[in-house]
Amino acid sequence: INIDETPVQVLKEPGRSNTGKSYMWVYRGGNPEKPVLLYQYHPTRSGDVPSTFLDGYKGYIQTDGYSGYDALGRKDGIELVGCWAHARRKFMKVINAKSGKKKTGIADKAINTIRRLYAIEKQVREKQLSPDAIYRLRQEEAKPILIKFHNWLLLKSDTTPPKGLLGNAIQYTLK
Repeated sequence: INIDETPVQVLKEPGRSNTGKSYMWVYRGGNPEKPVLLYQYHPTRSGDVPSTFLDGYKGYIQTDGYSGYDALGRKDGIELVGCWAHARRKFMKVINAKSGKKKTGIADKAINTIRRLYAIEKQVREKQLSPDAIYRLRQEEAKPILIKFHNWLLLKSDTTPPKGLLGNAIQYTLK
């Protein structure tokens, strides 16, 4: 299941100001050939919303790094997985902050690694592989890249201040 939440403004909601923020929670999952999209309105961004909605669910849940999802990851049978687009975006912020400097740095190396992973996923789409073939390809090609990347990120996290742009990107990706 993929989950994301986005703020919405409801103009005439009983008992609430028309300037207050509410949230639309979007859940996507099911058969990859015919995925289901469910929209759930809720007046809060509390992590209790997806936790209650998915009570009894077991499996993988892909989200961004919002801490409201952390409680789902503590439930038995649920594995939280992150989003490469969000990880990539954090490293791009580091690169963009260099403002024209041509020196290749840690963020550039991370982006190149993510680019290699994206290339594998492009193969999956272009070849329209079966789920078993996708699994084999990812095990053969992506897994070694991920193991090396993980070890490299751990090494860099030991020498990078966690609160800066680069430290934030590294910590997000490790999570």
